Amino acid sequence: MFFLFKKDFSTSSTIKWFYKKFLEIFIYPSVWVSAGLASLTIYTQDVLNLPEDWRPPLLIFSASLVFYNLDRIFDSYVQEIPDRKVQSFFRNKLVFFLLLSAVLVTLTLLFFAPQQVRLVSLGGLVPLLYGIPLFPLQLGQEENRWYRLKDIPGTKAWIVAGTLTYAVVAVPLAYANAGLDRSAILISLFLLIFIGTNSHLFDLRDVRSDFNKGVLTLPLMIGIQETRLLFTALNLLVLLGAILYWVSELAILSPLTIGLATLINIAIVWLPTPETPRNIYNIWIDGCLFLPILLNI
Repeated sequence: MFFLFKKDFSTSSTIKWFYKKFLEIFIYPSVWVSAGLASLTIYTQDVLNLPEDWRPPLLIFSASLVFYNLDRIFDSYVQEIPDRKVQSFFRNKLVFFLLLSAVLVTLTLLFFAPQQVRLVSLGGLVPLLYGIPLFPLQLGQEENRWYRLKDIPGTKAWIVAGTLTYAVVAVPLAYANAGLDRSAILISLFLLIFIGTNSHLFDLRDVRSDFNKGVLTLPLMIGIQETRLLFTALNLLVLLGAILYWVSELAILSPLTIGLATLINIAIVWLPTPETPRNIYNIWIDGCLFLPILLNI
């Protein structure tokens, strides 16, 4: 009896149980990455000296849950997810309950939001349509096929990065009734490359799945190493621009935040491969979205 008790409640078993629950609660339903994007919204509020307001990060969090879960539900039927556990997770009725809850929270926030927030949030139509088959086309000898926005060659990750950057900057500005000034443009450029690096690393992870489905992402178009070099160069340009901006004594962004976040971005560009376990991407690379707010404390 004691042996069975010891076996069932060993440290190894406990760790595995908590890890499994962490995946099921935070990773698979995209709670982790949505929280990371909400943290970028708080970071934007802080850097631009906007009034403290809980509504922008909550709206970004709930809308991100809608975007990611809707995309992955469609993927589970249109472009099968390589991980069988994740594939079966998105066929579960509980995911549809989570999606419905996120939709209700998002619509409630928008209903009570100022008019300018509702207007800005129209940009959310892009991610909602991102993974939905919209265009019936026949190319060459191929059979008629329904194409998605993400099927446009080389644009999959840029659509994600551009939409998310727009959201985490435009939504807090709209709630604060603030305009787009030089500071907002600077933070947008930094976040576009920061989020864009993250998004393209997931294209690296999905390179085989995208190839089999005919989705031409940047790693498939120019190569994996070339994609690494491109984003290393883009991050170095961000760092150079930030240094020039600080030297001009017009700094509004923390040198520590931009410098460390950019250097970490450059490092992670070279670390993962298509063979790297998917949960490394989901936990650690998505976890990098929390860097700006953590480094800005």
